[in-house]
Amino acid sequence: MSARGHVHILGAGIVGLATAATLQARGHEVTLIDRAEPGSQTSRGNASGIAWTDVAPLASPDVWRKAPGWLLDPLGPLSIRPAYALSILPWMLRFLAASRPSAMRRSVAAIAALNAEALPAWERLWTQTQTGGRARHEGCLDVFDKPGEVARARPGWQLQRDHGIEVRELSGDEIRAMEPDLGPTVAGGAFIPGWAHLDDPFAMCGDLERVVRARGGTILRGEVVGLTANADAVQLSLRDGPLIAAEHLVIAGGAWSRRLAAALGEDVPLDTERGYNITVPKPGVSFRRFIMLAGYGFVLSPIAAGLRIGGAVEFAGLTAEPNWARVDALVARARRVVPGLKAETGERWMGFRPSLPDSLPVISRSRTVPRVVYAFGHAHHGLTQAATTGELVADLIAGRAPGIDLAPYAVDRF
Repeated sequence: MSARGHVHILGAGIVGLATAATLQARGHEVTLIDRAEPGSQTSRGNASGIAWTDVAPLASPDVWRKAPGWLLDPLGPLSIRPAYALSILPWMLRFLAASRPSAMRRSVAAIAALNAEALPAWERLWTQTQTGGRARHEGCLDVFDKPGEVARARPGWQLQRDHGIEVRELSGDEIRAMEPDLGPTVAGGAFIPGWAHLDDPFAMCGDLERVVRARGGTILRGEVVGLTANADAVQLSLRDGPLIAAEHLVIAGGAWSRRLAAALGEDVPLDTERGYNITVPKPGVSFRRFIMLAGYGFVLSPIAAGLRIGGAVEFAGLTAEPNWARVDALVARARRVVPGLKAETGERWMGFRPSLPDSLPVISRSRTVPRVVYAFGHAHHGLTQAATTGELVADLIAGRAPGIDLAPYAVDRF
């Protein structure tokens, strides 16, 4: 065993992999456990943005103003499956409380604190692991096709500027000069030069997996069906597998983490915002930059495999079948601003964003079992915040004071 101790990590998505690599760099042995192949779940098809320039939570008065109109469209930016409406009600009530102006200000401060460290943490991890070749530093365009939406976006841009983020408002013509395949309906928007994205987020997971294995880390395929704690360890029961004693345990299981925390006696209000996308290998258009279409609730992300069109939010839980009509709706909306788009073929995907009502993750020791650290609930910022989460988890395991105040992300805030 290493001098710093052996850490077991439940979840081999981007957060778990980044945490494992960081712990190894600090002298720990690591074992990752996941019921699926590393990176093959939610991390596989995310939009690829390292969105550290985002500071606004989903829970906000603005979303509540828009929500009634969105909910009237079953294929719109926000939808709730009727069969899931009762199940999501407690989450929605907490979301409503988190949308109050005072609560939103606290969430903004907490998101900004975490995201300010997001890209520097990735740069450190890329340097340590020599995996930085997938990063693209082309910035992001925030694009609108209605002048009224441009005006409504200005307070959000000012909020970003208030947190030291460069935002340049542009006219429609200036945006088309940067990305000529955007159509004539584009009325204006903004350029955020600090934004970064990856050319393939799933391949990034593969890169980190290889580093973890090369450094002596173990990756086990198995489903954890039981957790119990005693004075010396946390006992992990695997379905059709061995009983494992974990000296330190990190729960980074994304949208599946609620069940694991519940096994330790903690009820965390975690649910999933299901997101959809399509990756088009030959879209007939070309973009250098990541493009956000906030008015329609989706993004255009240029990655190595082509153009990824994705976003929106659907509440339907972890077991309902995908509604692929949502992808068709994304493509139809994309054509309103990209008239040359060809998306007749492509790889469709649906993933589970692990989301908490206040738009903040849980990065915290367990209240009931101190040798357990939680690292889940990153919602739309899993890729963005993975590396800095890994550093904070390593600080907690080492008993070292973290670089930021972790109180806003504590499990006992609920």
